Amino acid sequence: MKIFIVLVLGTSLFGQAKEVNSSAMWGVYSGYQSMQISGIEDDASDEELGSFSSDRLGSYYIGVWKSTDWKIGSLPVTIGAELGHRGTSSNYETDSSQDQPLMYINSAEILITYLDLWTTVNYRMSDKFNLWIGPSIGIHLDEKVTLDIEGQEAESAELSTDFGFNENDFGFLVGAGYSISKNIYINAGLYKGLKDHDGGKFNNLFIDLGYSF
Repeated sequence: MKIFIVLVLGTSLFGQAKEVNSSAMWGVYSGYQSMQISGIEDDASDEELGSFSSDRLGSYYIGVWKSTDWKIGSLPVTIGAELGHRGTSSNYETDSSQDQPLMYINSAEILITYLDLWTTVNYRMSDKFNLWIGPSIGIHLDEKVTLDIEGQEAESAELSTDFGFNENDFGFLVGAGYSISKNIYINAGLYKGLKDHDGGKFNNLFIDLGYSF
């Protein structure tokens, strides 16, 4: 894994260019992401599909980037690190024709914390607007599932606990950036996970605001 990370950061053909000021060497950013695990429904039975639905879950993230002297053709390469999340929200249906159970799960929010290492190349379309693409590796740090429990004896209780997930992740980023001022910029894009985690792949939409220096 360490060798793979070094190769991705050092020799990748792609990247998420967080820079909009070409003279800047460093930058910081923070943003909001809408998360989902795609593909869960593909492996579910008809009975399971009728008993639950998967929704997007929101979270915040922070990161730092550094421009490099590396280039792929004429395109500059940027590397960065980000503390963020993957996850989803699921709602479960109970059979209204039957008596309410003493206790049942109404919904579950799955939140997995990752340290993401990414690298990107940037294509500048104008002084204000740029496009970027590149790979990202997520190093697993923590996980938590929050259960909303209802029923005759639950009284809408919440329970948060670890659930034994400890897998790393990898995928690619694609998006666009816009320079608001010399040092302030905004990015919006998509993270598409490529690793299949027991029937599902992570899928994040995000937007962030950053400062370069």
